[in-house]
Amino acid sequence: MISFDELRRIPLFEGIPDKDLRDVAERGSEKFVPAGEINGREGEPVDDLYVMLEGELRITKEVSGGEVVINTFTTGAFFAEVPLLAGTPFLATGRALTDCRMFLIPNDLFRRMLTEYPAFSHKILETMAERVQILQSVVGERERLTSLGTLAAGLAHGLNNPAAAANRSAEDLRECLAGLRSTWMRLARAAAGGQLTPRALDALERAADDAMNCTGVPEESGLDELERSEREEDLAFWLEDHGIAECWTLAPSLASAGLDAKDLSSILVSVSPDLRADILRYLELMLDSACLLDEVEGSARRISGIVQKMEGYSYMDRAPVQEVDVNESLENTLVVLDHRLEGIEVVRDYDEDLPHLTAYGGELNQVWTNLVNNAIDAVSTSEDAGRIRLRTCCERDRVMVEVVDDGPGIPREYQGRIFEPFFSTKGVRGGAGLGLDVSYRIVVGRHGGDIHVVSEPGDTRFEVRLPVDAADAAVSSDLRMEAGA
Repeated sequence: MISFDELRRIPLFEGIPDKDLRDVAERGSEKFVPAGEINGREGEPVDDLYVMLEGELRITKEVSGGEVVINTFTTGAFFAEVPLLAGTPFLATGRALTDCRMFLIPNDLFRRMLTEYPAFSHKILETMAERVQILQSVVGERERLTSLGTLAAGLAHGLNNPAAAANRSAEDLRECLAGLRSTWMRLARAAAGGQLTPRALDALERAADDAMNCTGVPEESGLDELERSEREEDLAFWLEDHGIAECWTLAPSLASAGLDAKDLSSILVSVSPDLRADILRYLELMLDSACLLDEVEGSARRISGIVQKMEGYSYMDRAPVQEVDVNESLENTLVVLDHRLEGIEVVRDYDEDLPHLTAYGGELNQVWTNLVNNAIDAVSTSEDAGRIRLRTCCERDRVMVEVVDDGPGIPREYQGRIFEPFFSTKGVRGGAGLGLDVSYRIVVGRHGGDIHVVSEPGDTRFEVRLPVDAADAAVSSDLRMEAGA
């Protein structure tokens, strides 16, 4: 049995009479944990309050697949009061850095001491509040880093295709320009030697201008693939009849630009047979260069559009409180999460006349990200492709956002707890259990709104309602934070 004198030296027991403390010593138990061993793993049940007698114990928490150090307890410290009072398992994992001796107070005795000894109760509750705040701060910071990682992953995924397309087009354009230069040099030498007449050059310029005006819009001609293929084949045979050796190489670009035998005959008739291939090759390279330039420009526009979406998602360079287009913010969130939405059907049911909100735009995007991420996790458990539906509407002075998934649903016994801090249905490594808690505090605490869930198998609905004019709620929240700072 642990000695009375050892307990008396611990600050937690100050104010407890000697007789009562001896009773505590008799009813408690001692535990030894060798260095490197685990004491209480995250998710395991808790039955006692732990008081450190000797040694050092490091407390860590699993967050998004990584381990975050929360605290290190030394002689005189106590822990496990939060899960004991909240009725939850261990919220974190303890590992002994050195050999540790601990005094364990059973749960029933711990609760009785809370009611009978005010000094003991005060220390417990004061420390508990500090630790919850620290834990939320540390894990919340990790959640923000996770959100940043989500943004980075979405940006990388979104930019990958247009960037790769622009790179390929630029490489092909470089080859085209090299070919164009060498071909033009041959034609220039032929013109200088009198082999290429001004009439032929005028015909080439007219054909090039007409073709360039059609470049990039062959689809608008209304031709299907078969008709386009037939046009290329006809042109290739015509070129072959006129002695053009590269007829099958030249025909696709020339035909796609809308050029036919009639257009090309006006050029070839003015050129000697030995220059015809160079003239058509020059024309083809001009057209290919223009098409590739259009592709590079199109890729750059797509990249610019994605970056704008990401800036809209993060509300970069904007004041904390701003006018928020909820429909647009949902779309920006989908762009960020596009890399996770592969194979999932997303149905949009937006109210196009939805009023804008005065709100913390970046924080609301965090809410949408958490809700859509949860929906993705839910539908991903099914073998069939899942479906997520986003709906917005105006309910008098409030905007309602609904995120619906057809996943397996949330068990009824958990539905009342999903907004609790650190509660998660995904298991220890599946999440920190803070996503919905953070969402609740943003919607309710920061904006004076409401968030709740209705769930059954195949139909889970998270409904968020926000005041149309949330400016007062946002400013009041800022003032409360400043007052408490």
